[in-house]
Amino acid sequence: MTKAITTVGQWSNTLKAIRQRLSLMMDDCITGTASTGDTTTLTISSTNPPDFYNKADDYFNELHYEVYINAGINIGTTYAASDWVNSTHVLTVTPAAASSFTSASVPELHRIFFTAELHNAINQAIDFYARGKYLLDLKDETTISLTRTAKNDNADSYIYTYEYSLPTNCLWLHKVTTEDSVAGVKLTGTVSGAFTLGETVTGSVSGATGLLSYGPAGSTYIRVREESGTFTTGETATGGTSLKTCSAITDVDRTENAGDNTFPPENVLDPRDWRVIRAYAPKLVLAEDYYEVTPDLRLRLEYQGIQDNVTSDTDTIMIPPDEFCEVAATYLPFSKIESNNLVAVFNRCLETRARVEQRPPMQPYPNARKCW
Repeated sequence: MTKAITTVGQWSNTLKAIRQRLSLMMDDCITGTASTGDTTTLTISSTNPPDFYNKADDYFNELHYEVYINAGINIGTTYAASDWVNSTHVLTVTPAAASSFTSASVPELHRIFFTAELHNAINQAIDFYARGKYLLDLKDETTISLTRTAKNDNADSYIYTYEYSLPTNCLWLHKVTTEDSVAGVKLTGTVSGAFTLGETVTGSVSGATGLLSYGPAGSTYIRVREESGTFTTGETATGGTSLKTCSAITDVDRTENAGDNTFPPENVLDPRDWRVIRAYAPKLVLAEDYYEVTPDLRLRLEYQGIQDNVTSDTDTIMIPPDEFCEVAATYLPFSKIESNNLVAVFNRCLETRARVEQRPPMQPYPNARKCW
């Protein structure tokens, strides 16, 4: 199942938005749209943006602009501007792209700082905030699924798992809730990959449907709830969203429950029923004498953690952006700051970073348990 970690009541900006905000602060960002292109050229739309108006021929290549594609075909790739024709708005790049640029390709141009330098500064700023300056309220409902395995000497007996690894960005865990369950169907077969939680699963022969509650990659079965119709052996069950399959179904078991994707207050674990092993990596330990493991139900973890480093334009940064961008600017190459008359901006950003450094570390919730 695909992993999803969400935030509660925090700022949320994509890496793309933060990168552009940071580079605009340094007067180093031009974005536009293309109307057409091939593997080496993009024709910039004449109405968007005005930053391209009246730029003399060869303007972008003579100033050694970098061209980064932040959307559409060739997203995430970087090129050097090698020619610009003002009359036709044709921008030529090198090396040639793997695929032809289209109107969906969105170029982003930088003159001073390479995209890699901007990303490096952003991640160094994230590491700076991770040193206790900013804790995020996080919720994770997919990392832990309760586990039961059959004993080798008796297929009708089981071993239950009571220790589970915690997310790597979990610093202070304060609440654990067990997913609620309803009558479900366990379909045993060959699972092709990770299904998507909650998607509709359909039987190829019976036409039966159900909502996916368990179906990670590497499993030998899936679980569905709200069965409509009757799944049968021999058929293939396919996820409507993921298109993953549970094929050659050998067993249809309706005696076990399935998770219903809710985490009601009455399912919150008593703090006496769990503890944390502070190790590498930290583990959640459930009390064997008091907690009953129901296989494949998920645990909701509510905790405070740190912002992860980012690599993709769609990755989110959950730190207040105004302050964060100024801190990130202090990690840009100073030689370029100095040679482009940005020292005044840099000094202002240093003052912001100093103020953040002087803050006392954020405090966890009173009942939270330290994980690292």
